[in-house]
Amino acid sequence: MLFYIFLITAFVSHCSEAQFGPYKQASDYVTVREGAHMFYWLYYTTAPVKHYTERPIIIWLQGGPGGSSTGIGNFEILGPQDLSLKDRNYTWVKNFNVMFVDNPVGTGFSYVDDVKYLTKTNLEIATDFVELMKGFYESHREFEGVPVYIYGQSYGGKMAIDIGIEMHKAEKEGTLKSNLRGIAMGNAWISPVDATLTWGPLLLAAGLVDQDGYESIQAAARKAERLFNEGSYVESTNQWAQTQRAVFAATTSVDFYDILAPRNVTLPDTRKSAYEVAREMMIRDSPLRSRSETDEWDTHILMNTRVKQALRIPEKVRWQASSNAVFNAQNGDFMKPVTDGIEKLLNETDIILTKYNGNADLICSTPGQILWVDRLQWAGAEQYKNSPRRPIWENDRLEGYYKAHGNFRFFWINTGSHSAPRSSPEALSAVLRDMTTFG
Repeated sequence: MLFYIFLITAFVSHCSEAQFGPYKQASDYVTVREGAHMFYWLYYTTAPVKHYTERPIIIWLQGGPGGSSTGIGNFEILGPQDLSLKDRNYTWVKNFNVMFVDNPVGTGFSYVDDVKYLTKTNLEIATDFVELMKGFYESHREFEGVPVYIYGQSYGGKMAIDIGIEMHKAEKEGTLKSNLRGIAMGNAWISPVDATLTWGPLLLAAGLVDQDGYESIQAAARKAERLFNEGSYVESTNQWAQTQRAVFAATTSVDFYDILAPRNVTLPDTRKSAYEVAREMMIRDSPLRSRSETDEWDTHILMNTRVKQALRIPEKVRWQASSNAVFNAQNGDFMKPVTDGIEKLLNETDIILTKYNGNADLICSTPGQILWVDRLQWAGAEQYKNSPRRPIWENDRLEGYYKAHGNFRFFWINTGSHSAPRSSPEALSAVLRDMTTFG
């Protein structure tokens, strides 16, 4: 028995001491259930404090489902180093302890022993996440009670809602030592039908399609809505993919994540099915771009060589930016909204809920977000609707607008893309300060 305890202790110590780059960090696996192993990578804040526990933990969740937080969120969006392995001047680590989680299992460095262990619903994702956090606090007891804020981008924002509900429940039951104070939904896949139905109107208003193009997009979107209302959820997901194809045809392949982006990008592979193209777009979770910087690493190579070796990842695990298997496992849940969960959090907890949206995004368009926000049934709904919409000024630049009441707020980010923390870091500073008082 003592031999096994020694092995477990040695493994935990081995992982927690592993380090990539100069920033103080910890990383480890937590077996969240039989056959399912989830990976986290924590960076301790560099803020000028006596102890890092004086600052909150921000947990970053990438979208997809199947996009890797440890690779995309970390090196491509807001971690301490960029893909040139140079210090990022707007990294969130300057003000917060930041934890990147490869979630759901099967994503990034997280892995399953067999595909049968992949999650199929948002609730299953949330249940696994609570187990991850239990394992985290067992190894990092100093963080017990420290405020936690979850920032989920795209599908990560959808996952964050059920995660928040399950974490709050576990906190009340005393089985989880976290202190969840806020959830941010960044260009999030909250109400998929609403998002899809607004693609045509947004593109028409922006002058990116003509009336014929608009009609073809809307016809495809309305079919996806009809299938969803009939309870044909997988078929609705497939029709959502067909709607994307209609958008590509009408716009000459607009960038779904930044309609203002130049067109010198890789176009969708027309040899693939509409579903395959749409899946890759959703998992990619960031604007298409060509790497012009010669000193930038390819994320896939970096993660599977230097990072994998430094963090002592098991040899059998191969990092992927996106997991098709994870996405496919969720296709029956993909088009389902989580607005009921948002209402539950607003009506039954004091957790801050923030919705921020880059206005240049198409896939999770701002007009689509406003539709579900205005339908929310919660105690402060009317007061929120009647609240003033105020400007966001950062460094003498109008970054956008915000509206707030009680524990709910909405941020419009003027030129923000789908990944607003990357395209508009100054605007996200305002979001972070509003939620945490730091940033």
